[in-house]
Amino acid sequence: MNEPEPDREDVNESNVPLHAEFQHRAVTARIQADTAQGVFANAAIILSGQFEFVLDFIVRMGKPDRVMTRVVLPIPVVGQFVKALRESLAHYEQQFGPITEIPKAAPKAAPSAEQQNAESTPGGFVGQIGPSSMDSGSAPGSKSAPPIDEIYDDLKLDDSLLGGAYANAVLLRYSPTEFCFDFVTNIYPKSSVNARVFMAIPQVPPLLKSMSHSFDQFCKRQQSPPPPPSPESDLDS
Repeated sequence: MNEPEPDREDVNESNVPLHAEFQHRAVTARIQADTAQGVFANAAIILSGQFEFVLDFIVRMGKPDRVMTRVVLPIPVVGQFVKALRESLAHYEQQFGPITEIPKAAPKAAPSAEQQNAESTPGGFVGQIGPSSMDSGSAPGSKSAPPIDEIYDDLKLDDSLLGGAYANAVLLRYSPTEFCFDFVTNIYPKSSVNARVFMAIPQVPPLLKSMSHSFDQFCKRQQSPPPPPSPESDLDS
């Protein structure tokens, strides 16, 4: 009587561990119903940390201003996002023409300091993740922004958004009137859209300006030489 042959998939003749390679396709990312409808934003706060950037997308319409969603991006993705957004804006202008600037209301009286700060950073604020004493730079050519603690004191930020939504990829789409940003997490076995943000076209160039400035400042900080050792450390050695 012939003995049954073992199944081939159960036989591993070598001692090499089994492994597999996989590729993510963000275009097939899954999206939950509560994320699919997206949120509208007309401003953004950009905070830079040592390993990630935090993007708070805000609605500035009525008081208080409200954080609609928070996205956490690893550093390499930030550079890719800036490049992709710049290219997408160039393609948009080739297709639809120059983008109009955000209109500003003519002041009826001398603007207050709060109004000046609001006008100096249309669509974005560039800051850093850290103590309130840490320097926060505004976009080039604009007036000094208020301290970050003061900014967030005037914002409505729900507890459910404190941790943010992690994303290691961004999908960009646009219509004649809006941009859509899908923030995607590419993790096996299925990519997932964790946040979707809509912005009116005139709001996108200020976002790019703030993102680019913040990323450039981050790169400069990484390239700066370390501070010289203090005299006390020399004596200890």
